[in-house]
Amino acid sequence: FPSLSSKKTLSNKSWGLQRSQKAGSAFENPALEVLPKSHFPNKAMPSAGTLPWVQGIICNANNPCFRYPTPGESPVMLASHLTGLKLRDFLVDNETFSDFLHHNVSVPSFAVEEILNAEVNLKRVRNSFKHYYYYCGTLCPRALQLAGMKSWSDMRQEVMFLTNVNSTSSSTQIYQAVSRIVCGHPEGGGLKIKSLNWYEDNNYKALFGGNSTEEDAANFYDNSTTPYCNELLKNLESSPLSRIIWRALKPLLIGKILYTPDTPVTRQVMTEVNRTFQELGVFRDLGGMWEEISPKIWTFMESSQEMDLIRVSMPSLWVCLHCNETPAAGPCQLTQAKGLFNCGVDVLTRAGAWCVNLDKLEPVATEVRLINRSMELLEERKFWAGIVFPEITPDSVELPPHIKYKIRMDIDNVERTNKIKDGYWDPGPRADPFEDMRYVWGGFVYLQDVVEQAIIRALTGTEKKTGVYVQQMPYPCYVDDIFLRVMGRSMPLFMTLAWIYSVAVIIKGIVYEKEARLKETMRIMGLDNGILWFSWFISSLIPLLMSAGLLVLILKMGNLLPYSDPSVVFVFLSVFAVVTILQCFLISTMFSRANLATACGGIIYFTLYLPYVLCVAWQDYVSVSLKMFASLLSPVAFGFGCEYFALFEEQGVGVQWDNLFESPLEEDGFNLTTSAFMMLFDTFLYGVMTWYIESVFPGQYGIPRPWYFPFTKSYWFGEESEERRHARSDHKGPSESKCLTHAGPEGRCLDCMEEEPTHLSLGVSIQNLVKIYRDGKKVAVDGLTLNFFEGQITSFLGHNGAGKTTTMSILTGLFPPTSGTAFILGKDIRSELSTIRQNLGVCPQHNVLFDLLTVEEHIWFYARLKGLSEKKVKEEMQQMVLDVGLPHKLKARTSKLSGGMQRKLSVALAFVGGSKVVILDEPTAGVDPYSRRGIWELLLKYRQGRTIILSTHHMDEADILGDRIAIISNGKLCCVGSSLFLKNQLGTGYYLTLVKKDVDSSLSSCRNSSSTGYSSQCAWRASCILVPPDVSVISNLIMKHVPEARLVEEIGHELTYVLPYEAAREGAFVELFHEIDDRLSDLGISSYGISETTLEEQPLKEKEICFCLFVRALCRLLSAESRETDLLSGMDGKGSYQMKGWKLIQQQFVALLWKRLLIAKRSRKGFFAQIVLPAVFVCIALMFSLIVPPFGKYPSLELQPWMYEEQYTFIRYLDKWTTASVPDTVLDIFLNGNWTMENPSPACECSNEKIKKMLPVCPPGAGGLPPPQREQNTGDILQNLTDRNISDYLVKTYAQIIGKRCLLHTLFPSDCCYPCAETCVWFNNKGWHAIGSFLNVINNAILRANLQDGENPSTYGITAFNHPLNLTKQQLSEVALMTTSVDVLVSICVIFAMSFVPASFVVFLIQERVSKAKHLQFISGVKPVIYWLANFVWDMCNYVVPATLVIIIFICFQQKSYVSSSNLPALALLLLLYGWSITPLMYPASFVFKIPSTAYVVLTSVNLFIGINGSVATFVLELFTNNKLNNINEILKSVFLIFPHFCLGRGLIDMVKNQAMADALERFGENRFVSPLSWDLVGRNLFAMAVEGAVFFLITVLIQYRFFIKPRPVSAKLPPVNDEDEDVTRERQRIISGGGQSDILEIKELTKVRERGKPAVDRICVGIPPGECFGLLGVNGAGKSSTFKMLTGDTDVTGGEAYLKGNSILSNIQGVHQNMGYCPQFDAINELLTGREHLEFFALLRGVPEKEVCQVGEWAIRKLGLVKYGEKYAGNYSGGNRRKLSTAIALIGSPPVVFLDEPTTGMDPKARRFLWNCALSVIKEGRSVVLTSHSMEECEALCTRMAIMVNGRFRCLGSVQHLKNRFGDGYTIVVRIAGANPNLKPVQEFFGLAFPGSVLKEKHRNMLQYQLPSSPSSLARIFSILSQNKKRLHIEDYSVSQTTLDQVFVNFAKDQSDDDHTKDMSLHKNQTVVDIAILTSFLQDEKVKESCV
Repeated sequence: FPSLSSKKTLSNKSWGLQRSQKAGSAFENPALEVLPKSHFPNKAMPSAGTLPWVQGIICNANNPCFRYPTPGESPVMLASHLTGLKLRDFLVDNETFSDFLHHNVSVPSFAVEEILNAEVNLKRVRNSFKHYYYYCGTLCPRALQLAGMKSWSDMRQEVMFLTNVNSTSSSTQIYQAVSRIVCGHPEGGGLKIKSLNWYEDNNYKALFGGNSTEEDAANFYDNSTTPYCNELLKNLESSPLSRIIWRALKPLLIGKILYTPDTPVTRQVMTEVNRTFQELGVFRDLGGMWEEISPKIWTFMESSQEMDLIRVSMPSLWVCLHCNETPAAGPCQLTQAKGLFNCGVDVLTRAGAWCVNLDKLEPVATEVRLINRSMELLEERKFWAGIVFPEITPDSVELPPHIKYKIRMDIDNVERTNKIKDGYWDPGPRADPFEDMRYVWGGFVYLQDVVEQAIIRALTGTEKKTGVYVQQMPYPCYVDDIFLRVMGRSMPLFMTLAWIYSVAVIIKGIVYEKEARLKETMRIMGLDNGILWFSWFISSLIPLLMSAGLLVLILKMGNLLPYSDPSVVFVFLSVFAVVTILQCFLISTMFSRANLATACGGIIYFTLYLPYVLCVAWQDYVSVSLKMFASLLSPVAFGFGCEYFALFEEQGVGVQWDNLFESPLEEDGFNLTTSAFMMLFDTFLYGVMTWYIESVFPGQYGIPRPWYFPFTKSYWFGEESEERRHARSDHKGPSESKCLTHAGPEGRCLDCMEEEPTHLSLGVSIQNLVKIYRDGKKVAVDGLTLNFFEGQITSFLGHNGAGKTTTMSILTGLFPPTSGTAFILGKDIRSELSTIRQNLGVCPQHNVLFDLLTVEEHIWFYARLKGLSEKKVKEEMQQMVLDVGLPHKLKARTSKLSGGMQRKLSVALAFVGGSKVVILDEPTAGVDPYSRRGIWELLLKYRQGRTIILSTHHMDEADILGDRIAIISNGKLCCVGSSLFLKNQLGTGYYLTLVKKDVDSSLSSCRNSSSTGYSSQCAWRASCILVPPDVSVISNLIMKHVPEARLVEEIGHELTYVLPYEAAREGAFVELFHEIDDRLSDLGISSYGISETTLEEQPLKEKEICFCLFVRALCRLLSAESRETDLLSGMDGKGSYQMKGWKLIQQQFVALLWKRLLIAKRSRKGFFAQIVLPAVFVCIALMFSLIVPPFGKYPSLELQPWMYEEQYTFIRYLDKWTTASVPDTVLDIFLNGNWTMENPSPACECSNEKIKKMLPVCPPGAGGLPPPQREQNTGDILQNLTDRNISDYLVKTYAQIIGKRCLLHTLFPSDCCYPCAETCVWFNNKGWHAIGSFLNVINNAILRANLQDGENPSTYGITAFNHPLNLTKQQLSEVALMTTSVDVLVSICVIFAMSFVPASFVVFLIQERVSKAKHLQFISGVKPVIYWLANFVWDMCNYVVPATLVIIIFICFQQKSYVSSSNLPALALLLLLYGWSITPLMYPASFVFKIPSTAYVVLTSVNLFIGINGSVATFVLELFTNNKLNNINEILKSVFLIFPHFCLGRGLIDMVKNQAMADALERFGENRFVSPLSWDLVGRNLFAMAVEGAVFFLITVLIQYRFFIKPRPVSAKLPPVNDEDEDVTRERQRIISGGGQSDILEIKELTKVRERGKPAVDRICVGIPPGECFGLLGVNGAGKSSTFKMLTGDTDVTGGEAYLKGNSILSNIQGVHQNMGYCPQFDAINELLTGREHLEFFALLRGVPEKEVCQVGEWAIRKLGLVKYGEKYAGNYSGGNRRKLSTAIALIGSPPVVFLDEPTTGMDPKARRFLWNCALSVIKEGRSVVLTSHSMEECEALCTRMAIMVNGRFRCLGSVQHLKNRFGDGYTIVVRIAGANPNLKPVQEFFGLAFPGSVLKEKHRNMLQYQLPSSPSSLARIFSILSQNKKRLHIEDYSVSQTTLDQVFVNFAKDQSDDDHTKDMSLHKNQTVVDIAILTSFLQDEKVKESCV
């Protein structure tokens, strides 16, 4: 903390002030006190006489200060000492004596004036009292002061007041009373000089008020004195006021003085010293004298004639003098006064007689022994000082002429010698009695005077005494801005803290961009790295500059920097902003996770500030070079800069452009400019470090450079690409071998590599690429060699984890290859990435779009990245938008686009800027078939002239788009070639699907009568007798025609056979289909269809080939797998029984805790950053604040004024003077003005409302004409101030003198007056040792003046040294405590650290909410209360870790303020209850935020802001005395209690303050420690937090139950339901009429209306019986997920109702959840749990008995084929395995209905098939499945019934085949013609004739695709015609397949009115899209050579 080593141990314990915002109003700053001039009473030294000395000790204990000159410095006294005093000088200001003379005695007014102006010759008065002088001499002026009381009555009142002191009277009043009586101080104790000691400022009441616990009396009992004395001591110690005085007097009265060496010479001096103390025996004499004289006095007062006369003749005067009562009251008695006086004198004399230790001196042999003895005496508080004569040897017999001696006192009682003045000038006279006046307060100067006077007497033999008074110089009026001073110390801290939010946000943004791969994607698109950083710099700088501007405004308006030039402040803050941004860049390079970066970023930033605290603490030891070194941490440099601002402000100068290079500190080589320069240097340094670290350690993505890269030529100049040109010829790649053969187990050769198209130019060439991931276990790519050609789309296929994405990532430069390389456009990816990226376009697996940018801005941004000119960008944009079909969405933000549109845009962006090589990673994943077709059109349009690499899991996509298809498995290439080539090589043939017929299809109660997908349950219900078709008969029929045919699967009503291609070629199909057509009815078949083998099977088979597994048909593989799952069917997923009630709740609670434990164990970094790091931070902060510089070693300091450089000294009576010249205008002022001694020169203007100046503004001539002066040999300037008003001169010229950076120390010897000389030494206490130095100077002068004639003065002298004793152990610990614990820094650090911990708890909760894991847990049966309770318990357990660590750290550091036996419980309770209350306060935030790291930053900042601002603001307000402010503060303190942050921060500060107050008072031997647990201290904070915890938790739970959130009634008038499909209408009527009672899921008129009144789901009705798989299809946005969300309780229902197993989703969602399994659209899994743990966790939640959980988990793992992955973390699963896991979770507990939302997205075909089997087994068990999917194939395979949803309504409903037959479009024929460039005309003509109504859909070089209407053509006819004409037309091969469900779907999807599709509709009005609808622009585009329609 800045104040650690500041000039005052305690005075500067500045308590941090909150950030600038708290400054308060500039116009009524209560902290701003304009203090008047300060005048101080003079202090008599012992040489001035015993009584003045003792009186001075008592009166100056408080060093009072006054507005007007005190008697010691009044001009009259100075002009000629005590001569020419007039009578009026003895009267108070508003005296009543003149009135009395004028009115009562009737003296005329001129006579009154004369009387008042009569001179009083005090010399004569003195002479007449010559004999009594010793006792009374200097009492006379004091007596006059006493007489200043208006009446004896006043006196009596004061005395009465003091005798009745009780705890209620304020100590200030007590003090003023004593001050008026004893010292005659006119203003009753004077003004308090403000000090920074909070416990001193106007708070004596808090200090000395009631509730003091008496310390044990034994402390005061002393065997060496009399019982009377002990009793007296006890009384003195008991009253607050006497205690202070007693403390000041005690060492002087009973303390010992040790001296060494013990030689005759030293004894001679010490005898003289002892004489002075013997004079204290005067008290005894006084006692005796008083006993004699007092009866006479009282008799005289009461009964003498004179007094009677006065009483009778001047009754009013008597009253006035006596009791201030009306004359009518009669005379009043003096008995009270007499008693009082007698008592007082009695106490005084007895104390003097028995309690004063007059035998003070004790010789010791050596200095070492002296130190040891002093330590013993200090323990008993009986040590005053030690005196050492270092140069007097034991054998010396006479005193040397020049004597050196040092005084050794306890460091607490004397000024420190390690400094001679403050490091910098600040306003104020430095007059704090305890801190600043230690020389007087501790008695050092008294002893110095005694010793030096003794030496004078010993050396000169003279008895003549010269009395010395010391007079502190007056100080001009000045502005005391407590606020500024307090702020000054803590400004660096708060300015640093003020930026913490910005820092966290910048770091989070950069790392988030890195984590989300946005950064690498932009770089892949050609963005230069430097430009990216520069853009970050600019975008961070602008808001920071704005906040800097605001900060300047606040600092100026809030009067925090009232004097500084705002432009300088702004520039300084801007420099800091710049360096902070680069510091953030540097920090961001260390992290790859935004959450972690956020957690650590703020703490790292603040930790970097802490060394500044250390530098301040050690500032005396820190050299400039060390400061420069520390400034390499920018917050440290900033701290130094802020410190200079504060210092300049304190001086009232402020930082201006002209003092930028100056430092307010003496001899300081550092200044504000240095600080700013260092920050700029840091900017450069951090920039270079960021650049280097990022290049060498790019993090998860990017290619690292070698560590020596800056020294390589290639880095700076690029590489030569000579050898690259031969790359093509050297590396033919696979084209060399026409066929790579794989020997299968049967030994047959598989030709899997087709010849390469050599006529095309090579785009990308991969050569022996190998990628092994870090751990070395996983080989992702294994020696891959493959070429991609220009003008072609190459489909890149493989199962999940085959290495597709890795290969693509290597090509784009996301990962470096382990070995091998790739050439893109002839350039090597290892060294020329930046060049390659200019022509590279990428569409990664996930959308890399910026949510806040529009479509237009995206295209513009990426086009500019590629370097297109503005004009070209415009053209490109228009073309691109048209091609993507998004012209209507140009201005829409991407976050508002549907999934399909976003994907289209992502694909389009890959082509922007004319990218030559485009890499698309699963561009259509998760896109509905309709949008998918749009993307296909786009790709075909842009294929020309580009090399396109496309990976996909949709085989139809690979088939249609891929000119060549490459299949890889386990990182190796398996086969590559065209689609037909692979089908011929590897294909199985055709699929023949026959649909069994329902026997009686006319019964109305059997739904879907026209449907072939007829459910057996339904038939049974209708009492239909079902005659199942005989499968063997059908099989025999087929085998007869096609012997190789075999049955693949029999699902529900469908039989599927595989027929080989050969049979088609041989014409066998013709007879087969003829026979089936003829025998349809007797075979029991309603319809049949044929489809071609898709490419789905190739990757599967290929995988097996590559593994050299036995090659077998896919169907065998699948049936085997389904058999394996059947083996498990015996054990389902629900255990032997289900737990219920309390047992279940208990189990769920434990399960939730177990989950959190596992996650915490695995996210070690997160746990460390969020839990341990804050505690570590506290540890570091404590270390920094506790490494205090070594105390206890204070050097011996010679007291001489020349240590203060150039001096102004003034004296009287010298000649050879010069006078400075003066302008005439100034001379005129004095010639013409009426100036007197009292008012000798023009007045200065003090600070007022209008003008605020630190020091007064003085006009020319203020202080008088320049005095004569001359320069001494020493270089000092001596001024002659004879006959001047010194006080006036000093006050008015003060400002000029400090301007010269000189301290002014002056002395003034007066002319001697009989019988002794008196000297007044003026000193400026700004020099710490001025008083001792000048006392020594004057005593040297007295010594030389008194030498015998003939002695050489220059050989004589006295040199005094101040050498404090080293600290005692206790003092050491006290000093350490004072320097640290009083600092709020420690408390602030605890608040800081503890702000991070609770914020981190929300991170996990937000992740769970956003990923829907929380919802899934609710669906699994967890009640919200249990969920929140478990999390709360876990978070509290977590919180206990840092809290305990913090407590342990405090204990280790032995911070008394926190861990003393009484404070520790309070600390522990504060920390624990803080956790208890803040944790649930953070929870509601988890409902608001979507990005965890954002929440973390915001919450931490809010916590910091409330915690630190609240605590410090209220704390600072307490420093002010303004009552109004104190009231406001009390209110604030009560209001803020609702914030746990405030309770903690304020509680800590109060504890420390309480301890510090107690410690401070212990210096006065007073025990004022209040238990920290008391209500006013920390008790109420603890109570508040205890209550808050429960309240906040309740609020959280209520929010979860949507208690506060009532769904807004959406009044949407929906149009009546009409023009529905007949199937849909029939179902609606059935449900409404109550026919759905027996269905397991019944949906009745379910509606969801969005806010704009548009229905997302529009009154759908459907009933799903047990054992049915119901498919829900629709484009993105049709309402499928909304339906699911309503059914699972994830969103509100607008209208309608749904029942699941009889439970309503509106009234009994818990019951619904118990009967439902749910696989959400996006995986709700936790990355840190293994698959098995997920399943066991959900099994526990579902109520599976604990013993059986493992078995259930095992069952689920086997069921979904996750055996290999069961023990791996789900975060490492491929997309397919994640979907499997989600499905497995849905099946746990065997719920009757399972909802699967797009369960197979992103799965490879094999995994997909596997999942289908699971779903089928569920259906077989009689449970129901509701499925949404984008894969039509999936619906064909699984759904017994399905509905297509458009605009929230069902458009059709029925079985798959029924829909195909009803809405399908016949057949698709694909024909390939032999030859390289065949003539296609004859074939086209033939089709026109043979198949009337056929439509040509696509035409390639040797391929035609036709669409046939279904009516006229039967399959048999088609096959017969084709086989007959095959040879004649050169048909190489042909394939026929029935229209797929895709096409049915697309036909409906066109009606989706979502904005998404309006545009596409216009394109497809007149044509039925089957495979590829080519855009109109496509038809007219001349460039498209290869295909046209």
